[in-house]
Amino acid sequence: MDFKVLHYSSLNKDQLYKLIHLRIKVFVVEQNCPYQDLDEFDKISYHVFGTFNATTMAVGRIIPYKENRKVVIGRIAVDESYRNKGYAKKMMKEIINFIIKEFPGFKMELSAQTYLVDFYNSLGFSSHGNEYLEDGIPHIYMSKNS
Repeated sequence: MDFKVLHYSSLNKDQLYKLIHLRIKVFVVEQNCPYQDLDEFDKISYHVFGTFNATTMAVGRIIPYKENRKVVIGRIAVDESYRNKGYAKKMMKEIINFIIKEFPGFKMELSAQTYLVDFYNSLGFSSHGNEYLEDGIPHIYMSKNS
């Protein structure tokens, strides 16, 4: 799987379609969360694509907040047929390396589904605070310094 990071302003229509398609497939259909997936942050974000044979199989989003010197990572999704093969970890490493290069010294933050805490711990993230519900799914705040 090859990974590419593009700012929203650089996405073509096909890339945007594939991004939306996978996010809706995972977050709305699989996780049964009927909410508006696209939001005002998509237009200011960098989007990560994992492709295999020209098919988008993994996506993620990076929202930079320069004034606060932080970056929020989110919308991490891997197509069901590509899960448990190490692609999510590979994509997260690409995201972390991109942030270190493009936003050195910025704090990395994410809202993790609680069943993924060990996964994010393995990438150097630490959990903070109490578990909370986001769209009916247990989450916890996690962060890492770059």
